[in-house]
Amino acid sequence: MNKLNIKEYKTKGGEVRYILRGAYIGTDVLTGKQVKTDVRGRTKTGVKNELERLKNEFKKNGNTKGKVSLETFGEVAESFFELYKLQHKIGTIDQMRSNLDTYALPAFGNKRISKITTAQIQQQVIKWAKGAAAPLNGKHKRVSGQGKDYKLQLNVINRICQHALSLGIIETNPCQSVIVPQVKIDKSSKELKFYTKDELSQLFSYVESLESGQWSNEYFKALLRVLVATGVRIGEAMALYWSDIDLDNQTISVSKTTVQRVIIQDTPKTDKSNRVITIDSKAVLSLKRWYLFQKKHFMSLGNPQQKLVFPSYKGKVKDYNHVTKFLKDCEEAAGLPVLSFHGFRHSHASLCLNAGMSYKVIQERLGHSTLQMTMDLYSHLEPEKKNQELELFSKYANF
Repeated sequence: MNKLNIKEYKTKGGEVRYILRGAYIGTDVLTGKQVKTDVRGRTKTGVKNELERLKNEFKKNGNTKGKVSLETFGEVAESFFELYKLQHKIGTIDQMRSNLDTYALPAFGNKRISKITTAQIQQQVIKWAKGAAAPLNGKHKRVSGQGKDYKLQLNVINRICQHALSLGIIETNPCQSVIVPQVKIDKSSKELKFYTKDELSQLFSYVESLESGQWSNEYFKALLRVLVATGVRIGEAMALYWSDIDLDNQTISVSKTTVQRVIIQDTPKTDKSNRVITIDSKAVLSLKRWYLFQKKHFMSLGNPQQKLVFPSYKGKVKDYNHVTKFLKDCEEAAGLPVLSFHGFRHSHASLCLNAGMSYKVIQERLGHSTLQMTMDLYSHLEPEKKNQELELFSKYANF
């Protein structure tokens, strides 16, 4: 450390004092300028102590002279979230927002972050772990605030504390010594709902009987055919452009999805969700009909170059929730149990299994991140498939 140029001076009353002129406190992160000030004291040691105090105060204020109110955990969390939003996709941002609002902020939001201890965080993690380990007793959904990802919630707390540490608001990260409990988590017994081949045939018979030439009917006929033929997520379907569809080669390329239902994100849910899916001739014919119908409609509106495959009536990104009621009405009219749009993704997987496709092919069509995920979801073969395989075994093992 350079020797400080502390000089002696006298007050008007004749008392001896010491001063360090232009002492460097730090660099303001908001302006990029060096912050300097005169430091006075009764002794040289007093000047040195005051200089250290000013440096620490500057650091705790976020390395700026401006007023920065980052005292509570909640204030630091919002500062962290603003930075987080610049670095992640909308869907991931929404998930972080949900984690903050459901777990981190209710637990620590009003506490001064400099006063939060390792013991307090440890106690909270244990509470979250107990909630995650609570038996579901056959329930399909967990109680809000008792999610199974208690380790993820600790990770969020740790990242916020690390953010505070980088800003100089705290001197150590209290999360570093927290012990993560290992608990057994009761798996959800949620049943996958899907239509069998016969049920789909029943539904399409009704849908094809709907009056032709009406926007909603033609829209739904094409959308339903694409969902069943590809297994794409409804958000992926809403983000499809006509340039993603190759009718000659009978393929659909998935590279986007909608988030918050009406915003197109130029990347899909996961890296594996980028995929090219082959479609059958009925889906091709349905899309050709829809293309001609849609083009005629938008020409009448003065917008013949509509790029979305499934836009709203006026050519905007469609909020698929607005189609949900139409789907329910059709299902009930066809005498079928009511499924969500995601049920058609499961229906596609079931059709693929009964058609003899391998799990690897189904994984690629659905865009699952791992083969194990596909097998865990769809290892329930329909009775038709099971009976066929039992018959094959009986013929082969006839000894």
